[in-house]
Amino acid sequence: MKAFTPYTYRLFAACLMYCLLFVSCNSDNDSDKNTYERTVIVYLGRDNNLTNPYEDKITSMLQGWNGKHGNLIIYQDTAAGNSGLMDVYQEKGENKTRTIREYSNENSADPAVFSRVLNDAMKLYPADSYGLIIFSHASGWLPESTLTSPRSIIKDNKMEMDLIDMAAAIPKGSFDFILFEACFTAGIEVAYELKDKTQYIIASSAEISSPGFREIYASSMNYLFEKEPKLEAFTRAIFNLMNESDAYYKSATSSLIKTEKLHDLAVFLRKHIDKEKAASINVYDIQHFDRYSYRLFFDFEDYFSRILEDGTSVQELKALLDECVPYKDATPSFLPDWNGFEINHHSGLTTYIAQKRFPYLNEAYKKLTWYTTVFE
Repeated sequence: MKAFTPYTYRLFAACLMYCLLFVSCNSDNDSDKNTYERTVIVYLGRDNNLTNPYEDKITSMLQGWNGKHGNLIIYQDTAAGNSGLMDVYQEKGENKTRTIREYSNENSADPAVFSRVLNDAMKLYPADSYGLIIFSHASGWLPESTLTSPRSIIKDNKMEMDLIDMAAAIPKGSFDFILFEACFTAGIEVAYELKDKTQYIIASSAEISSPGFREIYASSMNYLFEKEPKLEAFTRAIFNLMNESDAYYKSATSSLIKTEKLHDLAVFLRKHIDKEKAASINVYDIQHFDRYSYRLFFDFEDYFSRILEDGTSVQELKALLDECVPYKDATPSFLPDWNGFEINHHSGLTTYIAQKRFPYLNEAYKKLTWYTTVFE
């Protein structure tokens, strides 16, 4: 065997460097292919009595996703005791799912689990921007196990996730939007707690009637993947679906909330609330959005316009609200044959009003960022 001459050594070294460079370039190209405009994460807490609609919901998402502008990542925790992270991909023109991470039996209402899922999805599918869809039972800002029927933000079996814990689990500036397919999530308390986490929130002041947004995903999913997501169009589609359906489902409230101006709204109210008027308000005079003998979710504008100090412009309040809620709509009534209610006021945001018979709620309310900003 011939020994290496200086010439052959230099030639070998040059070839080796070329190969390394070629591999490096290919690696960079592969990385580029894995970076998309937007990754949308779907968080399905399935370990509750909402199990049946989930498969249809996933199927609708598959029908509506065209795969051109980003990644669709789905987390599900099933009643069968297994959980995992799936991505949606195309094979021979057909959209399919595959498991990319398997987890053990876990509590999807645990903020640590929620945080880990978001982190895994973002690391595996980096993008220029992110969106989040949450589907579960919910009762807005209410703390865990407050009442028999309302159920915080996410419910897993008998466990619930508190709004404050949920917000703390999301890094600042994470999302372009958070879509709640969950009841009572258009509260100012929810929006204000999440205002530094997302630019927009899509939510409902009242409950969400079954089958929820299933058909919307099939027809309008790609609105969420546009470079500038068509959030108003998507929110309008949600309302139109409910409004055009049969008598039972013809009940809906739909809001698109812009978080950027929420602090301006808070500062305005902090300056102009008349505390004596607030103390004497009759909550049964205010538009409500719950179907219980008690009242917990009230129309934001209907309430605050009544407790402004004398001389303060209600029009200024409305103008601020319009900046915070670029789109809202509601049906004339909500499930009137099932202990429902008429909808005469719908500003797109709700609020809690402290009541003597709910001392525990009143104290829990003081922990919220909205309360400390406006009322302390």
